[in-house]
Amino acid sequence: MTRINNGNSWRCAVWLCLAAPGSCLAAQGNLLAVERHDTASATTADRLDTTRLQRHDQQGLASAANSTTSTRVVQTDQRNLIAPLATPSSSARVSRVVGDSQKASPEGVDADSTYADSTPDERPLWRLLHENRLAEFDSKVAALEQNVSSWKPSASLVAERARLQQEADIAGALKDGSASTLRLLIARAPDAFNCSHIDRLWKAADVFAKTGHVDEVNTLYRTVIVECKSDSDRIATLYRAGRDLPPAPADALIELEAANGQRDSQGEAAFQQLRYERAVAALGKESPDSDSAARQLSAIEPSILARRDGPAATLAGWIALAHHDIGKAVDWFEAAQTFTPDGVDATLGLAQAKIETHAYDEAQALLDQPKLRDDPLARKARAQIAFARADAMYKQRRYPESLQWLETATIEGLPPTESALLRGWNLYFIGQYAQAADAFRTRYEHRHDDGSAEGLAQAMHVINPDAKSDRTVGEHGEDRVDAYLDALDAQQQYHRKQFVESQATLRNALSGPADPQRIARYVPADLTGIDAPSVAGGLTWSDHVGAPGQGRLDTIAPELRGEWIHDTTQYELRYRQLFLNAGTTSLDQTVPGSLSVLDAAVGKQSNSLNETVRGWTMGGSTRAEELQAMVADRLRIGTLPKFDWSVSLGATQGAPTGFQPNMFGNIAQQTVWGAWSVYVGITPVRDSLLSWRGMSLPEVVGGDKWGAVRRAAAGTQVRWQVAPRWNISAATEAQWLTGMNVIGNEGMSVDLSTSYDLHLSGFDYFSVGPAAHYLSYRRNENFYNWGQGGYYSPQSSMSTGLALQWLSNEGRHWQIQGSVEAGWNNTLQHTEKCFPFPLEPPTAFQNAIASLPGSNGEIATAVSDLTCAGSHDHGPYAHGQVAAVIRLSSRLQGGALVDTNVTPGRDRQFAALAFVRYMLEPRSGVFSRDLPHNTRDFYLQLDDDHN
Repeated sequence: MTRINNGNSWRCAVWLCLAAPGSCLAAQGNLLAVERHDTASATTADRLDTTRLQRHDQQGLASAANSTTSTRVVQTDQRNLIAPLATPSSSARVSRVVGDSQKASPEGVDADSTYADSTPDERPLWRLLHENRLAEFDSKVAALEQNVSSWKPSASLVAERARLQQEADIAGALKDGSASTLRLLIARAPDAFNCSHIDRLWKAADVFAKTGHVDEVNTLYRTVIVECKSDSDRIATLYRAGRDLPPAPADALIELEAANGQRDSQGEAAFQQLRYERAVAALGKESPDSDSAARQLSAIEPSILARRDGPAATLAGWIALAHHDIGKAVDWFEAAQTFTPDGVDATLGLAQAKIETHAYDEAQALLDQPKLRDDPLARKARAQIAFARADAMYKQRRYPESLQWLETATIEGLPPTESALLRGWNLYFIGQYAQAADAFRTRYEHRHDDGSAEGLAQAMHVINPDAKSDRTVGEHGEDRVDAYLDALDAQQQYHRKQFVESQATLRNALSGPADPQRIARYVPADLTGIDAPSVAGGLTWSDHVGAPGQGRLDTIAPELRGEWIHDTTQYELRYRQLFLNAGTTSLDQTVPGSLSVLDAAVGKQSNSLNETVRGWTMGGSTRAEELQAMVADRLRIGTLPKFDWSVSLGATQGAPTGFQPNMFGNIAQQTVWGAWSVYVGITPVRDSLLSWRGMSLPEVVGGDKWGAVRRAAAGTQVRWQVAPRWNISAATEAQWLTGMNVIGNEGMSVDLSTSYDLHLSGFDYFSVGPAAHYLSYRRNENFYNWGQGGYYSPQSSMSTGLALQWLSNEGRHWQIQGSVEAGWNNTLQHTEKCFPFPLEPPTAFQNAIASLPGSNGEIATAVSDLTCAGSHDHGPYAHGQVAAVIRLSSRLQGGALVDTNVTPGRDRQFAALAFVRYMLEPRSGVFSRDLPHNTRDFYLQLDDDHN
């Protein structure tokens, strides 16, 4: 029982010392000195290259007593270590127990000595402690306690055993990397982790840092800054804090040292170096082009120069370069070369600055230095120079040279995908479209970016501008390329004046994944609202200056017009009131000399006939209504370019001829070489009241009607774009003319012109060129008596002149279009019989002749021999027309047109109109489709295109 109690007493003493290590260690006196390793060098390299601690599997605290620690214990002189003498009664038993220890003792203690007879010798126990053989120590102590019940280890021995146990526990925790164990040990023995044990403190901080316990690291380091007197320890700790702690707590420790630390001159220099290095490190973490980097650089610039810090000067150069301060960047890089002559980065930076200023020769010389010959970054810079030279050649349109520089860049290591875009454009502009498409495709399949998609679409559009089936780029990213193909179509349609179609196609392009800003650039003007429904109202006035009752025609026509557009389909409905006035004249004025002929043939036989004929008047005025409907759209047939078609149906209702329908159909196509169209139609001939609406005799003589000529026409027009500024146009038409009690007629026309666009600023086009027109009819119907049509129909009309045409830019707030043509005309109009029999004369005239006595044949012969004289005219001709539209508001437009035509042998013609158009949706600008084109329906020219 005594031995058990003694054992328990021993263990209690050990754990008591563990719980109160300060008192036990104090009792140790000067027996032990724990050796501390020297603090690591405070140089920048050593501070930045800290030792990495390897983590091991955690071991239990129970095994710590058997482990070997890294603490080195130096034995000093032992004094007064012998316990008080034991009682004589137990000397024999003690001698047996200690015998083994004496054998192991280097001092060879005698068995018969006083010590052997009185108490155990503790020197072997001390030796075991000094050799850190704790397990054996515990066994020896247990044996002694068992054999010598009155013996117990000395307090100093117990304290040393407890201290070594604590050292073993700390070493085990540090070795195992157990943060929780360390936290307990620090709480039990904070003095074991203070300034006297700085290496242990740092190792503990390393364990906490590796396990993510930043707060414990901060606490340990703050202890050093507050309590440690050594400048080197505090500075070294601050370096470690910069490595192990986030920026904010690390900065707080530095500020704490700055405010409270007492440093000698060497320590102050080291502290300022730390702050400088930390400022440079923070600068290196900033984005070079940020404002923060510029501010931080300005603050430490004097320190960089004072310390002649080459790497920091190089960093400053890159920051200046990122802010496009090339001069400052060059100064920094040159300073860095002075501070570190062998530095490669400064030379690379200086070369980059030269590249930025396009001083490629100087940059190339720097990069060709032996120290940079094989440097990967130098190769990259040389590739950059070659690429920059290629780009410069491309901008100068020296495409073959640009391709050569691209080859050099590839040799220097530029990836093919990086040069593919520029290579593609070079190939595109030298006409190698297939190779260009391959280059763009290489880039696009790698990046799927808008630049390569745009280039690929451009090349594909040139190779096959209309075939949709070829618009594929593989399994991924087709939509982006298709969007640019649609944008190209929209651009083409815009320049062809197909604004509604262009807007619809542009919408399709913008709905894809491509960059909307890049897509919108393809159409020069904002087409918003171009397809908005609209209602227009206007007034037309025209005057054919001819003889009253014959060629004269004064027209006033108020008009309403509505337009609705769905996608690309256009619908139009127009209603007009026609107020026509031709004046009046007599038969003698219509057929000069006709009355004298009748007098000679009839004589005084019948005053009734003379009175009947003399009572005939020609001309007058009338009123009519027109209703016209039109639909237009586009049509695709197979892979051919789209066809534009339109159909117009309408009718005129009014005196004297009543209801007369009309129609017009057109199909057209615009291609890469130009455009063509074919049309057919049946329309009224609007030269005179007789040709347009017809005339009737007075009711007193039967009221017979004639006139109202209708022209059935078919024709074609072709325009060739023979050069970027040159156009050749040709047109031909065949006509068949019939009317009520009017002899039939046929005609044909041919037009040929050439124009050159002067490309004047502010104009969509401003062209000038020669023009020639030929017009011919089988009969001359330019007379106004019974059986004649009353329209201009020369047997030969040849005009040659010079034409000037212009149109201001599209999409502005106003637009003006005009054409002026002048030249020489030669016209021949045959003499025709005034009464073109075999048409039957008016019934009243036949009845009057039949009632006369004598031969009716003589009178009929006299009438049939009447002729209407033709003419041969030649001289200058001129035609001019100007139309304008202005945007009054986002929904309101106003427009006007004036027109004049003077041709030898033909009545002079003048016309004007004004209108207001209201859009149901806002419109951004005015376009040429908003302009009026004539004085009748906004779409045809004066006198049905026959001048």
